[in-house]
Amino acid sequence: MHPTLIDVGEATSALPRALTPMRPRLARRAFNSPEYIFELKWDGIRALVANDASGLRVTDRTGGDLLPAVPELRDLRLPAGSVLDGEIVVCDSRGRPNYDLLAGLALRAPLRGRGPLPPGPLPPGPKAAKRGRGPIFVAFDLLYTEGRALITRPLAERRARLLGLGLGSRILAVPEHLDDDGEPFLDVVAEYGLEGIVAKRRDGRYVPGARTADWLKCHVTPRADVVVAALVIDGHRGARTLLCGLRGEDGAIAFAGDAYVPPFLGEWLDVATRGFAADASCFSTPIAMRDGLRFLRPRLVAIVEHAGLENGELCDARFRGLRLDGHLDDCRRDEPVDVPSYPPHTASDRPRLIVLNSLPFPVS
Repeated sequence: MHPTLIDVGEATSALPRALTPMRPRLARRAFNSPEYIFELKWDGIRALVANDASGLRVTDRTGGDLLPAVPELRDLRLPAGSVLDGEIVVCDSRGRPNYDLLAGLALRAPLRGRGPLPPGPLPPGPKAAKRGRGPIFVAFDLLYTEGRALITRPLAERRARLLGLGLGSRILAVPEHLDDDGEPFLDVVAEYGLEGIVAKRRDGRYVPGARTADWLKCHVTPRADVVVAALVIDGHRGARTLLCGLRGEDGAIAFAGDAYVPPFLGEWLDVATRGFAADASCFSTPIAMRDGLRFLRPRLVAIVEHAGLENGELCDARFRGLRLDGHLDDCRRDEPVDVPSYPPHTASDRPRLIVLNSLPFPVS
């Protein structure tokens, strides 16, 4: 047997370009477990940042170039041979990540329709004129270092190596995590008006493209990605109802209930979707006709908040926005995962400190 010699220069010269981020499943509820660590769930766009001989790359979940949409991140500084997983966020005036502000920033950028941003007549939303604070890349995992893969190493080791790199800057943040206790963590996250938390198995490996129970998301308010299948248009205020679709295993789109469209988003959503109007329904089963119904080609993904699923339909759903990095394959029913929970043992102020130390800007 002869050892294989690796040329370090060759190892760091080219990193994989077809890497797809690992994604969480849905937890039925927040839980406490010594097998998991808990992080903030960021209300942003998922991204991979890599630096090799070809230069800096910031890409979305399908490899699309995000730098035209967020050129501020061209100044990111990473060690050669590194790949980071994280999210791009923009924060509001109170320091909280805000997807609407990020979408407004991205839709103002040139080259929309290439890479992750959907083509077509998508005008900037109601918050487009507000600049927010950021963008900033929040790095929560280290997948490659010095050109060598860490994806087979336990999460605890990857996190320790990431923190050891000392990468923090005005456009890059490395958040902290809380050991063991997700229930009190989610309570504090809700108090600050944040999206939720993600539980990650501390000995878990990174499986590119997988959606497994090693990562579990817990929302403060349940939310889902749905196909924008149709709208009910009111002549006075624009869109007032969104007809939601969810894909089945066979790819067919099933009706998943109505989502209320707030008045301040109605005219914008009406205008934004006119270019996707269709003559017929994309639903796999018939739906009742109603006044003002506009069918749409299944191209857009919406974020909706809801109060649960009942008989396959979302209850009390409310439209929040269009997902710029959405994919129809994301619009599926996610069967919640049950995890045994234990009594919390974290000091009462620890979850709050983790939240405050993780957010990239001071919170008010």
